[in-house]
Amino acid sequence: MVTTEHTPLSLNDSLYLKAIGDVFVEDFNDGDLSQSEYVQLANKYCMAASSRNRLVFDANVVYEFSSNTSFDIFVESGGWYCSSTCKLHWKSAPKAGYAIKILGRFKYGHHYASLVNNSNYRPLEGFNLGSYNNMLAGIGLCIGHSESLRSMNGAAVTSKFSIERVSVLDFDDVVTFYPGVWACELRQVNTMGGSWQTPSYFNGIDFGESIKLTNCFIADNHRRVVDNELGKVNFNTGEFIIYGSSFNNMRVVVNGDAVVKMNCPHFENPQSTAKNKRFLEVIGSHAYCVLDKPQIVIRDTPIYSNLFYCKAGSSQNKHPYAGGLVFISPSYNAAPNYRPDLAAYQNDGVEYESDGYLELVGGGGRVYLEGGAHINSLYYTFRAIPIARNLVGRSIQNTDFKDITGSQTNSWVYWNSAQIKDSHLVNVDEYEGVSIVNTANVEQKLQQRSSCVQNSMLMASIRYRIENIKQLDSESGLAISISFSDVKGTQLKENINRKSLIKSEISVADEFNVLGLIPHNANTMEISLNNYGNSQFTVIWEKALLNMI
Repeated sequence: MVTTEHTPLSLNDSLYLKAIGDVFVEDFNDGDLSQSEYVQLANKYCMAASSRNRLVFDANVVYEFSSNTSFDIFVESGGWYCSSTCKLHWKSAPKAGYAIKILGRFKYGHHYASLVNNSNYRPLEGFNLGSYNNMLAGIGLCIGHSESLRSMNGAAVTSKFSIERVSVLDFDDVVTFYPGVWACELRQVNTMGGSWQTPSYFNGIDFGESIKLTNCFIADNHRRVVDNELGKVNFNTGEFIIYGSSFNNMRVVVNGDAVVKMNCPHFENPQSTAKNKRFLEVIGSHAYCVLDKPQIVIRDTPIYSNLFYCKAGSSQNKHPYAGGLVFISPSYNAAPNYRPDLAAYQNDGVEYESDGYLELVGGGGRVYLEGGAHINSLYYTFRAIPIARNLVGRSIQNTDFKDITGSQTNSWVYWNSAQIKDSHLVNVDEYEGVSIVNTANVEQKLQQRSSCVQNSMLMASIRYRIENIKQLDSESGLAISISFSDVKGTQLKENINRKSLIKSEISVADEFNVLGLIPHNANTMEISLNNYGNSQFTVIWEKALLNMI
């Protein structure tokens, strides 16, 4: 076959043989051209409209490109391929603003769906782009094309393809999606360093139907050259379906009207010294994020922020409108130094990203829990770490999200400074000359509103303080009793935890904990905080925290 495109395979009389099938990039190396020059020449040949050739790179070869070198790869042409890994390095930031761009030939229009069948389905496979710890401005892997992220002008259709076995290292934006991209997959695409960017929502945009990320590794948010900010994964609009991918030392931001569904994702902070750590946050007014069986690994480094965050709304805007954050059977371990409960009390000049509560998810927005939580370690610090303050539809309080005052948007239950005093709450009876102090208590009954707490776990952490000691003996102590009854009032189960008072420690505020399962058919839960024994003193129950998981 004959073509006018330049090729090293000359025939005669200024005509050139058109190769059928694969073309090898090293065939364009005549010994005089630089790597930038002959790779550009090979790419121009394979990306020509008249060509369908795949451009093949040798494995384990390192190509060094100048700042003037960038590559456009059309999904309707043959694409780039390496059977193992080929490394592509740039000596400085590409002047075009990107290193490699995957784009379609067709302009955006009403009939674009009928055009994408000409895609080759695998335009890029088997490459490393960039160098680790060498941050460069611009985009490493650009997918799609338009005049800007917020414009359909000049948009090209990019669809029905997969990018596989590609790593992008230390560009300001390691991966950027442009309008016109939809129904594609990134498989084993690993990035380290900068941000992921997606178009922001605006009227008329058509972006992001069924974009899949499969077994991707996204890590290490290095500081970007352009703004000195740490890299983030920005899902601003579109639908993303993520399978078995890992986010390590990387923040995921679900904004705008983006819908993100993650199946068995992994979140981790390995070797991290940052105390202000956020794994994922849902901040868009119409954003929606589902984490199905996430594995959350909290390493033994001090962290004083909520690892997950869902922005709260107001009476005017029940934020986020589309549903917020859903956890389905999460698994996590609470390492000793993970202390979000201390966030509000640090005195080191740092403002930590936490609501100041002991919880995995902060922000007070709509958080749903389905299937329970699987926790490796509950009491490293003798504190139960709940999922969130507000579990919409999964909490015994505020099940319909109508209470927006903040007082009942909590799956924790608080008693603040509830006091049992010897002056009026403790009754003293005389019996054979011995003063007997009857058990005194404060109690509260809670009626179950959601069947989801059946066969769930109850965790309670009680904080108290002792004052005004008039009499104390070795048989005195404190107790918390939590009992469950069915709809007829028949008691099903009672959990009691007792704690003897030690005189040497009596002036110190302390706490104790109860852990147990909620029985089947439980309708009412009664919590009673008691003191007992032949003593007279004042016990102040500063706070009782209950959490259902």
